[in-house]
Parts: sequence; structure tokens; C-alpha cells
Amino acid sequence: MPVCRKLLEALTWPGVVLVYGAAGVGKTMLALEFLKDYCSSRCLYLTTEGLDFVKRAERMGVDMSRVTVYEALQHTDFLELLAQQSLPLNDIVVVDSVNFFARSGVEKAYETTLLLAAALFKLSEDYRVPVVETAQVHSAGNSYEPVAAKGLEMWAHNMVRLEYASPGRRRLHLERPGGLEAEFRIVEGGVEWLDC
Repeated sequence: MPVCRKLLEALTWPGVVLVYGAAGVGKTMLALEFLKDYCSSRCLYLTTEGLDFVKRAERMGVDMSRVTVYEALQHTDFLELLAQQSLPLNDIVVVDSVNFFARSGVEKAYETTLLLAAALFKLSEDYRVPVVETAQVHSAGNSYEPVAAKGLEMWAHNMVRLEYASPGRRRLHLERPGGLEAEFRIVEGGVEWLDC
């Protein structure tokens, strides 16, 4: 199913959408929904999570012949990506996950993560290329937040938090701009919106 209409109407779009939540909550699936809906000719999918997403994307109906897959194995691979002159030519850029290397605690990895986030924000602002970033989380008191939260929040137009709602159901909270909640299920063909 297409990305939830109510969500699209609430987002600053095109812009940077930072999606965060616990492991397995559906961050990659939501990113793939955006990819499926917005990749009309050429798009980029940067993964730090391996290539397992390709089979999921194909089951969802993503035309992978239009997708350039870039696998980042270390934080310096982000710098190579930023050197590509063709970035503004993409219909959409997906980064899954933007803060993977920042979890290592290595200062250079953290700095490179923020450099990537800032460069993608500028790409979105200057060329109106939509960017979807997934972010891994760590606990912050009784809650959780993205690793490198303060830096990533600064370079995102939109913040989306995903959580488990009930068995088989996920809840989406649009935190920036605020106010929207929606529920969905993950099914074989992707994301099934329950209240959009």
C-alpha cells in the first residue's frame, strides 16, 4: 500500500525524515515504502545493515533496477558516498541506518555520521531530494532515543518514532512536526496502514 496519506500531508516534504525505534519495529519496511512510492527513475539506498533488504524490497514491488545499492562497511564509506556528483539526480535517498557506526563510540565515526546527516539535509534543501534515514536507538532514562540524537535531530526536517502497539501492530508517532499518530501492520507486501 502507498505511504499513509495523512502522514504525507503532515510531513515537510521533500525533506529529511528520520525514522527511529527499537530493533524489528519496522524502520526498514517504512523506508522501503517511501522508496517504492518515490523511486520513479533513479534512487539510492545506502545500507549499513547488509543486503537482506533486497528480497523484502522485491516482494514489496520495488523495481530494484532503478535502485543503486551502496553498502557501507565502515564509517569512511560515508565520505565516499558524499563525494559522488550524482547524488542530486536521485528521486529519493534512503540511509538504513544513518547512525550505525556512531554506536561504536569512535569519535571519528560520530563526526562522520553527523557530516553525512548535514550533507543529506543540504541535498534535500538545495535540490529538493527527499531523504529517509533510519536510526538505531539506545535507552535514555525510561524511554529511548536515536544514537547521536542531538546531532541527527538538528539535520532532520521530520522525526518519526515507531513502537510496538499490540501483537502484530506498530504505532507511528510523528514528533516533528508533531501531532500525528497512525497504526500499521507489516505484511508480505509491505506496510498495511490501519487508520489512514
